[in-house]
Amino acid sequence: MGKAIAIHQPNFFPWIGYFYKVMRCDEFVLLDHVVMNPRTSIYPKRVRVISNRNEYWLTVPLKNKKDEIFTPICKMEINDPARVAKKHLKTIELNYKNAPFYNEVIPVIKKFYEHHSIFISERNIRFIKEVSERMGIKTRFVKSSEMNCTGKATELLIDIVRLLAGSVYLSGDGAGGYQSNNLYVKNQIELRFVNFQHPVYRQFNTDIFLSGLSIIDPLMNLGFAGTKKLLLSSSQIKQLQLS
Repeated sequence: MGKAIAIHQPNFFPWIGYFYKVMRCDEFVLLDHVVMNPRTSIYPKRVRVISNRNEYWLTVPLKNKKDEIFTPICKMEINDPARVAKKHLKTIELNYKNAPFYNEVIPVIKKFYEHHSIFISERNIRFIKEVSERMGIKTRFVKSSEMNCTGKATELLIDIVRLLAGSVYLSGDGAGGYQSNNLYVKNQIELRFVNFQHPVYRQFNTDIFLSGLSIIDPLMNLGFAGTKKLLLSSSQIKQLQLS
């Protein structure tokens, strides 16, 4: 297998599948230069956790500039970080304080809220890197804002892979609807899809298993070592055959 590249926005407390993708590539590009609307429900600012035994959206409010609808992710600012920290940490404490690995995980979460930066992407990236490090994942991280990459959609992804001298692009299963797969063949890049099947684990604070939650949830229930073990036993990578 050649050098594998994966690319994703720097999401807020991402779900477990995000870290599976990080684990399975050689270099992971944090796509932080692309523009989005901070007013909408974007994943760099929101994720689901468990609250009162049900799913709950934990959301970081972002500043909305009157003269700018779309903003690069790397320039999105948190609105009133101190208030966000107080509210979020209270929610996490109330719902996870009795979790088996709360004391192991909460210091990493607190670092997110204690970070000096007002930019959501900087805090997200630091969290993603630290969680990966604590799980023993050796993948190298690169920020797209520090690369001289151009293009849009599939052309942008191919440009990033080529700039990093990659020969394999590791894509999410849901990417087929917006990327032109044959362009990878044209550029001699092998396209592989992450076939991630969400693993089931014991959640101490709900009556039924809730999937797709923030990585916070498996970490609280299993710890860093247990979550890594869960990732290693999950899913497969499948190659897309193109002509």
